[in-house]
Amino acid sequence: MGNAEPSSAVRQILRSDAMRVALAVVELGSVRRAAAALSMTPSAVSKQLVRIERQLGRTLFVRTRDGVRPNGEGLALASYARRFLALVAEVGERFETDFASARVRLGVADDVGLVRLPAALAQAAEAAPDVAVELTVAFSSELLALAESGKLDLAILSDGGPPFPAGARRLRPEPMAWFGRRDAAPPPEPLPLAVAAEGCPWRARALAILSGAGIPWRIVCTSPSAAGQLAAARVGLAVAPLPEAVADGHAELAPLRGHLPALPACALALLAPTRPGRAVRAVAEAVRGAYG
Repeated sequence: MGNAEPSSAVRQILRSDAMRVALAVVELGSVRRAAAALSMTPSAVSKQLVRIERQLGRTLFVRTRDGVRPNGEGLALASYARRFLALVAEVGERFETDFASARVRLGVADDVGLVRLPAALAQAAEAAPDVAVELTVAFSSELLALAESGKLDLAILSDGGPPFPAGARRLRPEPMAWFGRRDAAPPPEPLPLAVAAEGCPWRARALAILSGAGIPWRIVCTSPSAAGQLAAARVGLAVAPLPEAVADGHAELAPLRGHLPALPACALALLAPTRPGRAVRAVAEAVRGAYG
């Protein structure tokens, strides 16, 4: 009672994500280092700084060729941000005594990211039965955008998309192999392939390996998901370079070992906040337990 309400501009920046970005840039001395620490892209950090300045109607950072540095107003905001985040953490420790009504928004990379998901969800349900997990299945590039915009709490990414953010934690890799029909003759030349769309690192690696081994190839099927590549392999139309776990359960398929050069494993990573709450921490630990 009697306390003045903060303006709408101040209310807009009184959010943990905005304060955390401003403080990280001040303390770490650069947008790039702040982005790595927060598992964000540098462009997302820069946009957040501009948004804060626009909402407050004043300049907080000086931009030069060497990067950004806080002015007096920026240092003042960092001081408030430090105290604000400490208070948020203190309140969380004091009152977050259970998982009641908690929800965790989990993003999972399509195809390979789903392989160990049932085990992860089972472990999460056992550790935190009152936590509701909301799933988003999409390509890694889409999951990164959702995480950066605050629409996901956790994301399981694969290296079939953009490079992992610096703060992402590596999980156990998935072996990859060339798959064709089990009853097919040795693959013909040029090798008929079912691959992902252009821009996919898996596709680029597979084609480079074949070219490096002097094996001629031709693309007969292009599919953005593994389902299309599996279908082409199952009917004998093509050979598909895929994670072994994705092809598991298709009895008519077999890895073509000995006929073609080996493929590198598919890398997975978990993107999580630097200071997760108890519910997010419980689900993250379950993911790490299931995915290694």
